[in-house]
Amino acid sequence: MDITITLIGESAAADLEGLAAWLAEEDELRGRVTVPAPAVRADEMGGIADTLVVALGAQGAGAILATAVSTWIKHRRPSADVEFSREGGMSVKVSVRDANPETVDALVRKALEP
Repeated sequence: MDITITLIGESAAADLEGLAAWLAEEDELRGRVTVPAPAVRADEMGGIADTLVVALGAQGAGAILATAVSTWIKHRRPSADVEFSREGGMSVKVSVRDANPETVDALVRKALEP
């Protein structure tokens, strides 16, 4: 199963690079994180990536992803707007504003539940 993570906001492209690097540090996620090339319209010279895709093949990878993303949010941003989408059209948007660490963990884990 693949999970698409979309960052929303003015700094989404820069933050996406940081999140992709952060996730790549997790042994269980290494090699499973990709940043797809954004679609380019005819009137554009290029697009800016704001999504990444994580392939969750191994058992427990979802829990590891949830922990890694919630830790990244707590360490990198006082607030975040992150959308998690999975195959089949299910999508959950998580908006965090100066929340305590336990709340961030709970929100991300809930968003990534099968």
